[in-house]
Amino acid sequence: MPKELMYKKFAKYYDKIQAQKKDYSREVDFIEWAIKKHKKSEGNKLLDVACGTANHAVLLEKNYKILGIDISKEMLEIAKRKTKNVKFEIWDMKKLNLPERFDVIICMFSAINYNTSYSELETTLRNFYNHLKPGGVLIYDLGFNKETWIEGYTQIVTVVEDGLQLARISQSHLDGDVFNANFIFLVKDKGKFDFDIDQHKIGVFETLKVKKIMQKIGFKTIIYSDFTKRLWSKKLKKKPVFVGIKP
Repeated sequence: MPKELMYKKFAKYYDKIQAQKKDYSREVDFIEWAIKKHKKSEGNKLLDVACGTANHAVLLEKNYKILGIDISKEMLEIAKRKTKNVKFEIWDMKKLNLPERFDVIICMFSAINYNTSYSELETTLRNFYNHLKPGGVLIYDLGFNKETWIEGYTQIVTVVEDGLQLARISQSHLDGDVFNANFIFLVKDKGKFDFDIDQHKIGVFETLKVKKIMQKIGFKTIIYSDFTKRLWSKKLKKKPVFVGIKP
């Protein structure tokens, strides 16, 4: 996937689209609970990987010293306008090499799925492990996984506001472990029409295979169900949320 296509043109519409289905406050409540329960290090430095437009960071910045990283310059430009005390840098999680270590790393909203193979995923998770302090905590959700995958599922998201009419259309099709996601955008903004395709390549993994990779790297790993305190199981058909603790 050419990285320049990822949200480059449509970053300004991202928050409007996600506002209809994302409960960021609920997810942040879980993050703070998981940190309190599992973190053993004493600091409050938090790395927000693939932070996007900083919707989680906005709610966390009062309690944590945050660095947000993302591959999209356009998304970070929006994030900077929404936060007061958060620093931002452009980084690819697969090549992460920062000079500092963190007490908490989060990677939210299925961003971990931008690793498109188990080997890429292992490289990224090792990067996270190496950037954590001993006793630090990694939290991420595996939104695209084999247990909940629905082949051929079509999703249409619409936004209608003063001067803006927008539709985003996508359909799920799995090629091995990869979802080649082509989000079709139809936009009428202030009387001007636009049409384009935003291309994303997304890895779809087996949850327990991911857990084995975490354990291989050295994480003590717990999987929760869809941002609740309930432990994940395959039978629940819910989103797995990983909490990894660095010994």
